[in-house]
Amino acid sequence: MTTVYKQKSLDVPKTQVFLRVVFLKIGEINTLKEKYAADVFLQARWQLPPGHQKPTRLTDYNKDSVWNPQLIIENVLGDSREDIWRYAEPSADGKLSIYECRRVKGVFIENLELQHFPFDTQELSLTISSELSELEVELLEEAEELSSVNKQSFVDEQEWRLYEHVEMFPKISTKEYTSSKDRHPVMLVMCHAARRPGFFIWNIFLIMMLITLLSFATFAVEIFLTQNRLQLSFTLMLTGVAFKFVVNQSLPRISYLTYLDKYILSSMVYICLVCIWHSVIGQLHANNMDSMAKNLDWKALVCFVSAYILAHFVFTTWIYKNSWSRRKLMNRKDDLFKEKLEAIIRETNKKDTAFKKRRQSIWKPASSVKKSWDPV
Repeated sequence: MTTVYKQKSLDVPKTQVFLRVVFLKIGEINTLKEKYAADVFLQARWQLPPGHQKPTRLTDYNKDSVWNPQLIIENVLGDSREDIWRYAEPSADGKLSIYECRRVKGVFIENLELQHFPFDTQELSLTISSELSELEVELLEEAEELSSVNKQSFVDEQEWRLYEHVEMFPKISTKEYTSSKDRHPVMLVMCHAARRPGFFIWNIFLIMMLITLLSFATFAVEIFLTQNRLQLSFTLMLTGVAFKFVVNQSLPRISYLTYLDKYILSSMVYICLVCIWHSVIGQLHANNMDSMAKNLDWKALVCFVSAYILAHFVFTTWIYKNSWSRRKLMNRKDDLFKEKLEAIIRETNKKDTAFKKRRQSIWKPASSVKKSWDPV
């Protein structure tokens, strides 16, 4: 049962809640259904706001009657397995900090941005919000311990590359489904995964390129055999249509074109232009203009080949500029994350803290509650 707390007045400062998220295990990333499975550890730290009675023992902070920020994960899909436990620890400044830890196993909704598919880099996010208003709670990123991703237990390693850093972005939202129109604090937690495009390059891009290249072979047929040229070109066109259906089975029904869609459609347009050209040559032959037709047919072949090579150069440059630059940005963020982590570890080793105990509590929830503390 959720405990409802009285809203603070405007002259009372907000309670700052510091969040830390560890993606313990990321399962299948389903591009078609736009969701992913994950095992997530969430840690929240705060100090009791003024006006709330402190329990007599530290172990009593695990009770629901004690004030807590009422955190929820909004983008979880269906029923999830969730374990929650709380405990308290004296901080370095002598004040008492309350920790709420939860381990969530479930499937999470993610609106994938597929414009760069299959060279895309996706954000795998958690939307963490509070049932309390923004006047009562402020969600912040934990500075003492970094959020992170466990890459060793990643299931889709053959299809995706997972990055180590985690980003947090605070925002404010209004929950329309509640009677209250208060604005609520939200923390958007994101890790990143880059798709490995090798499967699509070898099985779709390359095959479609070979099919399009075969359209050049139709120029080897004599100009007076227009029906043979068109028959070969139409066969290649139908093969491209079949490939388009295969691609559609790998993507959700989106209203925009991906890189793969643009490549296949461009190839089909290219074959269509070849078909039109063969029709023009056939008409010139029917008008007894064979010498002119042969001369134009050769020039057209050179133009088609040149345009095809130039189009591939532009397309490759475009992919490198838009997609690979984002991957380089993710690598730089990973390097900054490692530098920040090393700095925190060095600082942690200089002073006596309970960080190691809290890290163990990720895997052993009971170890954070069963402690022999003296009364407060």
